[in-house]
Amino acid sequence: MGSCKIVMLAMFWLMHRVGGKVTCREVQLHRDCETLCSTSRNGTVSCELRVAVLLPADPKFDISLPKVLPVLAVVGRVVKFFGAPLITTGGFTFDFTEKKVECKDEYFMTTRIGNLAFRDIAEFFVTIMNRYNWHKVHLVYATNGQSQVAGRHTCQLMMKSMVEFIKKDHHITYGTFDVEATTPNDYPEALRDHVGSSYGGECNFIH
Repeated sequence: MGSCKIVMLAMFWLMHRVGGKVTCREVQLHRDCETLCSTSRNGTVSCELRVAVLLPADPKFDISLPKVLPVLAVVGRVVKFFGAPLITTGGFTFDFTEKKVECKDEYFMTTRIGNLAFRDIAEFFVTIMNRYNWHKVHLVYATNGQSQVAGRHTCQLMMKSMVEFIKKDHHITYGTFDVEATTPNDYPEALRDHVGSSYGGECNFIH
């Protein structure tokens, strides 16, 4: 009798199983993505728009989130599991400009609305190098430079995006130097060591 009940329950489940689809959060109930309002059993109508918006800190606003980049990566990885799109003016680094069309993509459902990213600057830089047949570059930067653009480590993140593109071009060799790793008084010596020795012009004459 017990096995008969199990078979009957299994058949009932197969006949009336919930129709759903597998998304970033396993199985979700079927719903019209364009429908913003729904009616409950007692006739109550409720409307919602599930979307996350991250904006840079700006004193012109009464309420704002802090600098975008420190929190954007975390939020961008999570929102896809809640089925909520993320709209942001941040996301300048290489990772945020990668493909975002499938759940397996790290920042799926994250949409950048800014006009420029570090990727664009890197592409421009590499194009200039190829145009003039330059094959060697030394990237000198300050880790926290231009913090007003994207918060702490802006220049370091920019250099990481630059390196990602330089690596794709096997004809370009590069080196990096963070000026914050030394004091201004040591800049001349640091530039001689990091730039002059390996990246300076060749001299065929000895005086």
